[in-house]
Amino acid sequence: MIIAVAVENGKVCPHFGHSPSFSFYEISDGKIISEKNIESPGHGHGILPEFIASNGAKVVIAGGMGQGAVHGCASFGIQVVTGVEGDADMAAELYAKGELSPKIEACSCHSHHHGESHSCSSGKCNH
Repeated sequence: MIIAVAVENGKVCPHFGHSPSFSFYEISDGKIISEKNIESPGHGHGILPEFIASNGAKVVIAGGMGQGAVHGCASFGIQVVTGVEGDADMAAELYAKGELSPKIEACSCHSHHHGESHSCSSGKCNH
């Protein structure tokens, strides 16, 4: 199975749609067997679910994710795990071991207009 982690400076990116890159981990029998990091094709939830699916991932891990991205991922059969912080490799390891359970804390931070500040009630998406 392949999982994707939204990555910023080696850590789980707090906002899925703004992640500069994604690390893709192949996991088997509770262990990571390979990893590659790919630069994001752009910002926003519109293109990222397809990008993640095209790299074979069935799970995506991020700090926070808006409802549009959650629905986008679901349309590609991608399971969403949010509310995750810290080292990206450690998050992937925990998921591989079954110690990081799927949860979705969709933030409503996409109701703003570009250029306006907003805050996310989950505390993960402050800009």
